[in-house]
Amino acid sequence: MDNNFNQEQWDLLVGSLLGDANLQTVTDGRTWRARFLHKAVHQPYIYHKYFVLENFCSQKPAYSEYFDHRVNKTYFRFWFNTKTSEKFRFLAHLFYKKNNQNVWVKVVPKNIFNHLTPRALAYWYMDDGALKWKGVSNSVRFCTDSFFESDVYLLKEVLIKKFGLKCSIQKKGLISRISVLEESYWDLNKLIVPYLLPCMYYKFPDGKRGVLNDEDISKDVRNTF
Repeated sequence: MDNNFNQEQWDLLVGSLLGDANLQTVTDGRTWRARFLHKAVHQPYIYHKYFVLENFCSQKPAYSEYFDHRVNKTYFRFWFNTKTSEKFRFLAHLFYKKNNQNVWVKVVPKNIFNHLTPRALAYWYMDDGALKWKGVSNSVRFCTDSFFESDVYLLKEVLIKKFGLKCSIQKKGLISRISVLEESYWDLNKLIVPYLLPCMYYKFPDGKRGVLNDEDISKDVRNTF
């Protein structure tokens, strides 16, 4: 762990970078900032991230709307950035490498085994986890669409070897995703449910092929944004 962060901050950053977060640099890798963006219905989640990282931030999460002309749809979101600092450089050099076009791209660290704790796993799941077959199965998946296939297989092996989860890889075209099989449901439950926020319960099964605590964010007032 980088000494710039406490364990909770490190777990949040590692899990979020496996998920939706990204790091940005304008100084060719000397200084970086972290960026977080989530849909408006997940407002409690992004504020939770902000409060954990508040000592690295100068502004609270902001609300924004984005109209995507490709699908004729408006997206309602909250986002925040940390301050740009050299304190994020060690983390960035774990998760980012330059490609052949000299552009920084996000990768899975080769030593991710050492950094993926149950709490980091929970943050990763809250970002990119999903029910596989709601009402049919207690299996879940991690949407690892943005990673190279070799990185997805590395993550699968870590889930198997470090946490004892039974996993498979599901492929669709060039996309590879990790499925945690139903027989490992209770093992995964014990690992991550203590860290899940209530606004994210709808993403995780209850063991009876429903959703945790019957959570239904479709009726959440934040959807009126």
